[in-house]
Amino acid sequence: MAREHTSSILRALQILECFMDQEKEWTLKELVNQLGLPTTTVFRHVSTLMERKYLTQDPVRKVYHVGPNLLALAGAIIGGSDLCKIARPELERLSDRVKETINLSILVDNEIFYLDKVETQRSITCSTRVGGRVAAHATSCGKILLADRDADFLAQYCEWMKSVPPLTPKTITQPDRLLKELESARINGYAMDDGEVEQGLICVAAPVRDASGRVIAAVSIAGPDYRMEQDMEMMIHEIRQAAERISYTHGFFR
Repeated sequence: MAREHTSSILRALQILECFMDQEKEWTLKELVNQLGLPTTTVFRHVSTLMERKYLTQDPVRKVYHVGPNLLALAGAIIGGSDLCKIARPELERLSDRVKETINLSILVDNEIFYLDKVETQRSITCSTRVGGRVAAHATSCGKILLADRDADFLAQYCEWMKSVPPLTPKTITQPDRLLKELESARINGYAMDDGEVEQGLICVAAPVRDASGRVIAAVSIAGPDYRMEQDMEMMIHEIRQAAERISYTHGFFR
C-alpha cells in the first residue's frame, strides 16, 4: 500500500512539473505523450489536481492551466525565502534610486528563476514575473550565475544552449561568445544583456554571494534601452553596490 501511495505522489508531481512554466498549457493527450503514462492514469491524477484547485481547465478548448492553489503555494514558498526577505529592502531602495525594474534571480538547472521583482512606476517596463524561468545565457542575471560555475558545467550548458531557439535576434547562440562574456563578468563584477531576452530592453546584473564567496543569486536593473544607455555608468555602480550590500547580510566580506 505504501508503495502505491508513493507511486501516486510521484505521478502527480510529474504532472505538476509539466506546468513549471506557468504560461504553458497542456491537453490531456499532450500530457500523456509527454509523460509516457496510460491515458486513464493521467486523467485520474489530473482530475484530482483539478478538484484540489492545483490545475484548472478551459471548458471550451479543453486545455489545462496552473490553478489558484498551486500559485498560492508557490507564492508562499517564494515569500518565505530567507534570501527574498533579506534582499527585499535593498531591492526597493535600488528601484527608488534608479527608477527602473529590479529583479532577483537564482539558477535552476539551465534557467534563471525569478525569485522577486520590484516594478517601476515609469512607462515601459520589462515583462519578467516572479516564478518565471528563462534560459540563463539570454539574461544578465543568468550570465552572472553561469560565470561562477565550473568548466564541466559550462561545457554541458553550451551543448544544451545549441538546442535552444534564440529569444530575439540578439540572443547569444555561439558558445565561444558566451564564454567570453562570462569571463568579462568575472573580471568586471557585472554582466549585461542588450535586447537578448526582450527587444529594446537592456539589463545589467551583479552577483549576490554567501559567506564562502559562492554566487547564490543575481540582482539586476532592467529598463528600455534609451533610458538605460543615458545613465549606464550610474546603473552599473548602483547594481554592484546593491549586490554587495545584500551579500554583506549573507556574511560575505571582501
